[in-house]
Amino acid sequence: MKEKLFDYGYFRPDHFLKYPIVFKAASGSTIEDINGKQYLDLSAIMGAVNCGHNVPSINQRLIQQVDSVWTSNFFATEVQLEAIDKINTILPESMGLAALYSTGAEAIEFALRLARAITGRNRILSFKDHFHGKTLGTMHLVQHFPDCYGPVPDDYRTVIDSDGSDDPALIEGYLDAVPVDDLAAVICEPVVGYSGPRLPHKDFIKTVRKFCDTHGIVMIADEILTGFHRCNGFFCSSQGSVNPDIIVFGKGLGNGFPISGVACAHPLSGHISSALPGSTFAGNSLACAAASGVLEFMEQHDFPAKTRMLETTFQEYFSHPRFDTYGLQIDGQGGLLSLSFRDTSQGQIPQLYLMLLNEGVISSHTQQYLRVSPPLTIDKNEFASGLEIIGKCLDAICAPGNK
Repeated sequence: MKEKLFDYGYFRPDHFLKYPIVFKAASGSTIEDINGKQYLDLSAIMGAVNCGHNVPSINQRLIQQVDSVWTSNFFATEVQLEAIDKINTILPESMGLAALYSTGAEAIEFALRLARAITGRNRILSFKDHFHGKTLGTMHLVQHFPDCYGPVPDDYRTVIDSDGSDDPALIEGYLDAVPVDDLAAVICEPVVGYSGPRLPHKDFIKTVRKFCDTHGIVMIADEILTGFHRCNGFFCSSQGSVNPDIIVFGKGLGNGFPISGVACAHPLSGHISSALPGSTFAGNSLACAAASGVLEFMEQHDFPAKTRMLETTFQEYFSHPRFDTYGLQIDGQGGLLSLSFRDTSQGQIPQLYLMLLNEGVISSHTQQYLRVSPPLTIDKNEFASGLEIIGKCLDAICAPGNK
């Protein structure tokens, strides 16, 4: 069986060939592979499994729906209407649900169409390190357009090359230089996720909101990763006096089952139909059953307290003086956290990721950041034990005599 697994190279061959691990079961914050080895999940499958793996009450909602109806396309089902009602109760009061989809990239694409329908303009403004999906359309929004996609199509995107800075004074300068005549929307992550996690300046969202208000531009907040208590409340972009015009969300809403959504401000809802909402599997009944189960579970548990615990425990552990001597930096918010090194030239993060995997800890990483985003339901002692393993691996890499 193991030899045959290597034939499946079409599926992420680079990762699978490096780490030929096959999972068979999961519960809470633990995942087990086919050899019986258990792993502590500090990734939550890219920050999607906010409620933990294999939650009985969420499972039961899916099991009940399997014996009823799976999908109905443009016709409503009872569980779909239930999920819509539940989602609307957790949105900012100024907003309503505009559409449901299966993936984050689908939802982003709809948000872009909606912004164009609202404004009658075409161009979209994005930020260098903010990530919004891997379709051809959403990849237009990133600074480093992949070579495999061919020449960069500049038909509708403008990317602010801010050198990773989110300082409002610098951002205002970049924004002032952007032509606005044909600008439909600005899209951003309230916490930089894929290129981090990294917490922007506290006034970053306000700066973007001010720019959009001044020029009649739609503000789109990409909360696919940051939503559903991953960072701060259900949606961290709508804290205080700031509200986006459109919020895109997903991941945590399904706790691992594919579902995403788009919400928009009530005065803009008249443009939804002209933005072509819906697709074959959009809002299917199985996804809606999972979403209803997730929202019921979150209502029954104090998720804000869980998120605060994760951030506090993480910060307290890595405040030890030895980590500063390693040149270690910590960043992020709530349950979306990161480690990086001030000297990024050493290539230590991939090494750290592999060491953790060998120690039975699952994380995720880029070349510069190790992401720590466990299920939000993880026990404090479990989380602390995972941090201890990270600390031990850091000692092995960075302590004097080990470099």
